[in-house]
Amino acid sequence: MTEARFAETLALAESIEGMMSRFSVSIFDCLLAHQAARGLDGDIVELGVFRGKSAAVLARHLTEKQSLHLYDINDNFDRTRLERTGKRMIFNVANTLDLRPRDFAGLKRSVRFCHIDASHMLMPTMHEMALADYMLADNGILCLDDYTNLNYSQILAAAFKYLFTTSTDLTMFMVTNEKAYLCRRKSFAPHEAYILDELRQDMAVRGMEDTCLARTDLSPDYRAIHVRLKEGNETDDLYGASIYGQFYRPSGNPGFVQRLAHKYRDAVPVPMRQLINKVRRRSARSAS
Repeated sequence: MTEARFAETLALAESIEGMMSRFSVSIFDCLLAHQAARGLDGDIVELGVFRGKSAAVLARHLTEKQSLHLYDINDNFDRTRLERTGKRMIFNVANTLDLRPRDFAGLKRSVRFCHIDASHMLMPTMHEMALADYMLADNGILCLDDYTNLNYSQILAAAFKYLFTTSTDLTMFMVTNEKAYLCRRKSFAPHEAYILDELRQDMAVRGMEDTCLARTDLSPDYRAIHVRLKEGNETDDLYGASIYGQFYRPSGNPGFVQRLAHKYRDAVPVPMRQLINKVRRRSARSAS
């Protein structure tokens, strides 16, 4: 059933002009299906749509009561193909810089998935992240497109500037060679557990049998897992497991994470350590 449904989703996405890879389609499909399995409710939002390739994947996972809110600066939506999903979609032609939280008042803290693929510039991306932060539900997922595309390296700067200089409770839980995935700090543990325990099997069902994980640090401030396809003659499902095996444990045990932090604490110069502690305290206050 999952394989057949995914084949239909992939066929629809590939019929629409755009640049979303099969790997990203598979990741989206896995995350959205996992949300449904957990009984998570809420609308979906996409800022930056172009023709609607990724929107088609998102729409396939809507229930009858949910809506997909699409925003793009130009009216290039491939409505004919998108409407084949039979799901409720709201098409909006708008510049994200003109949007304010009040424009999403009805979606405050209720959106279960938000995909940002709009401006690709530093300050506008931070603005778009703030809008998503306002909308995202407690268990929701925020996805940033082109996060690791160095033609748009400013997205990296925007992401970390937003995460470490504002009072947000967002944190990264997964990165790929194309996108970054964020959640609320309080919901990091279930997202982490899904990636460590189930994601590779779910990707294999979707034809991505060579998916592997990489995590080479487990700092309290950054615990994201890199999900990618194996390279060359690589055979291990966990990158560098003989060296980094401890980082592939669920980090839900605060004592374990704190022991690791203490272990490496003396390697950090005192002024930098003070700055790190200041940022950490601010993050802890925003998450409480």
